Amino acid sequence: MSGAESVIGAVDIGGTKIAAGLVDTRGQIIARQVVPTDRDKDFETALGHIHRMLTDCMERHPERKLIGIGVGCTGPIDPETGVLGPKSFLPLWEGSPTLPRLEETFKLPVAMENDADAAALGEVAWGAGQGALRCVYVTVSTGIGCGMVLDGRVYRGAGGAHPELGHVIIDPSLGPACYCGGRGCWESLASGTALADGYSGEIIRRGLPAGRPVYAQAV
Repeated sequence: MSGAESVIGAVDIGGTKIAAGLVDTRGQIIARQVVPTDRDKDFETALGHIHRMLTDCMERHPERKLIGIGVGCTGPIDPETGVLGPKSFLPLWEGSPTLPRLEETFKLPVAMENDADAAALGEVAWGAGQGALRCVYVTVSTGIGCGMVLDGRVYRGAGGAHPELGHVIIDPSLGPACYCGGRGCWESLASGTALADGYSGEIIRRGLPAGRPVYAQAV
């Protein structure tokens, strides 16, 4: 491996999918694989998927040397321990020692952040936020999250938490109830999950033929 170009393993754990791949030191994606997130399974199942995907990526690029792994994970997560807190899309992962298990499996240094915080850092390093002293990144996917970078550092709130912008209440009269315990949160109204639920309900309410491709694409 003498002279091999270094790469970093990149892992994105979301409520719908887990993506893993290789990124070079310039931020370019070298390889990438995706599997669905098994929400009804524990972290050990996901760890198996992550190990398989990164191993496969490295086997396809033997000229590269894996020097570390960065993980962005949905939900409230302690970046020091990797322990996932309550009120997340992955309730069976709550309290799991994700960071130590990843380091033990790969025998490499692993850094872990909330996915929105990790994305904000990525934008500051290589994307739209390059050179900015302040950067706000909003992610709209299974849920809605927000990461803030101020003067080159991730902004952390009480207890080290990231800003839960998706759980700002827009209108409590609109509903529906959110898993966070609130009602009318931005996430419960406008996330990918909320939009899909809304379209599904509208199809049923209006008696539209659910088999039409255009409706399936919308949902």
